[in-house]
Amino acid sequence: MKKQFSISFFLLAFLSVVLFSCHNANRNVPVVPESKLPKVQVKIHRYGKALFSIDLKNFKAGLKKIKPEFLPFLNANLNDTAHLNQLYRYVTDTQIQYVYHKTMQVFPNLNTFKKQLQSAFAHLKYYYPLYHLPEVYTYVSDMYYEQPVMKRGNTIVIALDDYLGEKFPLYTDLNIPQYHRHCMAKENMVVDVVRTIYSSSFQQKVYPKTLLDNMLEAGKELYFIDAMLPGIPDTLKICYTGKQLQWIKKNKKQVWAVMVKNRFLYSTDYMLINKMMQPGPFSDGFSHASPPAMARWFGWQMARKYMHDHPKMTLQKFLKMKDAQTFLEDSAYKP
Repeated sequence: MKKQFSISFFLLAFLSVVLFSCHNANRNVPVVPESKLPKVQVKIHRYGKALFSIDLKNFKAGLKKIKPEFLPFLNANLNDTAHLNQLYRYVTDTQIQYVYHKTMQVFPNLNTFKKQLQSAFAHLKYYYPLYHLPEVYTYVSDMYYEQPVMKRGNTIVIALDDYLGEKFPLYTDLNIPQYHRHCMAKENMVVDVVRTIYSSSFQQKVYPKTLLDNMLEAGKELYFIDAMLPGIPDTLKICYTGKQLQWIKKNKKQVWAVMVKNRFLYSTDYMLINKMMQPGPFSDGFSHASPPAMARWFGWQMARKYMHDHPKMTLQKFLKMKDAQTFLEDSAYKP
């Protein structure tokens, strides 16, 4: 199916202006006692729900009524006829209406997500007390799946229609690969929010050259997610299926031996790095049962071991680490 809206007005306007349990069996994942976590409150502003609930007979008046709450989307002249017509065409588009109604079926409320996000934000304030928590909005993007979560300034916007489950038929119609559709479920949403916060607020400006450099950067990102979401399953954090995670755990010694023997860690070959770091159905050159981006998984395990073996190392200092060779040696990682 050809998309009728590649990038919505709302996306352009925005660009312009789980914790399930305190218990975690993995000893290398940092867990903060509940009593030490600061209390935070999270409000989620559902722009899509407010927009599609407007009476079309009084469309302009309805927009003006919701404008104060949704300025990231409506910070424009609502008396402008061309502007109003663009908004009107959006809410009356049959495909977008279908997507909106499906979104409301999957997300009649956001209670579970709110609890997960509240826990993530509590951990964020624990590690970074001065960090200013963002305002959170959701909307219907007409499946702008390339960037389901965006952060600009102190605002996060989440496209709920990018989390309707891998079997949602329009994802197939858009030729979204199966391995990507697997990540487009509501359970992945809080991980994507935390990952976006990391990339926008905490990721260092580095230019990795070798595969090992890339593994350090991946390890820092995934360990940050560990710290913010200690109770979330590893499958969601790295977007593996259960079988893929089992495969890499079972075959980690053999894969690592291949990487070491062939000096993959010090390679600067773009094709090799891409093969070992990028998403896909599996890792090229290995079994079709293997997960993609296995170097990311190894970097993650190295980060966990490094932090476990260096209890005085703070998260803040670890995220600033740039020497991948020291990281490798001090982690003493051996599958």
